[in-house]
Amino acid sequence: MNELMNFFASFDVPIPVLVFLMVFSCGIAIFHTIIFTGLYSLSIRPKWLFFVLNPLIVGLAYLYLPGFAMLALALLAASIFLLAFVGMIFSGIAKAKEDKKVQTSFNAKYNIPKTASWKRLVGTLGFFALIALGIWLHAEGKLKLLLLIIPLLIVIDAIFLPSKITKFYKLQAVLPTSKMNSVAMGLVEVVGDLVQTNPIISPHFNTPCIGYSIRIEQKGKDSDGKTTWTTIFRESKTGTFKIKDDTGAITVDGEGLEYYVERVDRDGQSGDKRYYETYLKHDDYIFLIGKATSNNGETLIVKDDYHKVFGAALPHEVAIRNKFAPLYKSFLATLFFITLIIVYIIIT
Repeated sequence: MNELMNFFASFDVPIPVLVFLMVFSCGIAIFHTIIFTGLYSLSIRPKWLFFVLNPLIVGLAYLYLPGFAMLALALLAASIFLLAFVGMIFSGIAKAKEDKKVQTSFNAKYNIPKTASWKRLVGTLGFFALIALGIWLHAEGKLKLLLLIIPLLIVIDAIFLPSKITKFYKLQAVLPTSKMNSVAMGLVEVVGDLVQTNPIISPHFNTPCIGYSIRIEQKGKDSDGKTTWTTIFRESKTGTFKIKDDTGAITVDGEGLEYYVERVDRDGQSGDKRYYETYLKHDDYIFLIGKATSNNGETLIVKDDYHKVFGAALPHEVAIRNKFAPLYKSFLATLFFITLIIVYIIIT
């Protein structure tokens, strides 16, 4: 330290150089102002504070010892990097707090439950297990096996943990369509026009309807700076309604009804979020799978807790899916085996 002080003390700083150093410190003042207002969100008053303070520090250092004017300038320049580094951490923490506050308010508005602790734990353990597996395979010189393991995990997940929509369309393929006056107790498939009995209000566009499905997307940017939209919330909610055909009508308890409908009835953007709402409305012609049960002698369709299937779709969309499903499955199967062949060639 003493050597550094002696080094700067040995400089002879003439007045023209001092003036240059003081002017140069005003350039540093620009960065100081930007850092304190941008990263620390401080309101600098007066705005020219650093344009006076920095030259003053250089001048006072010169009066103490002329060579220290250069030391003062060096410290002011170094302070840019130090303040910027600390400021980035500070602004990151502040932004995280603000995002959490906004997310909490958002969750409260749409009644979004917190992710269960065990799900977060399983996800974290799975993530680290995959990393540990990759490190171990790398150490054993068998990292290429990951190209085989990952597709295998995807296939196992698709077979043993099918999505709700997959379950819905699997049942749709085997269940006969029942008429309303001949519905048997148990899992049933019906098609008919909806009758509104207890309307509810959609959460964003405040639209009266039998039920709604809402999807909310959050605006962001990818690594290339391009705008991206990520789905941050999905929810469907349905009241009690009736479904009818030419033989009669059946009451449906819409609690837990899933929507497999591509149609979007209303959409709009507010700030950095986009909102999409789909409605079940009076007179909509709907395809529905659920569990028929008896409620005081009256047939009632509810969610089936055993098969975990309770869904609604548009009949023409179901027909299109049924038409192209075999072709789609053949394509996926072909793609999978081609992938396996490519992986085998790479590994060997």
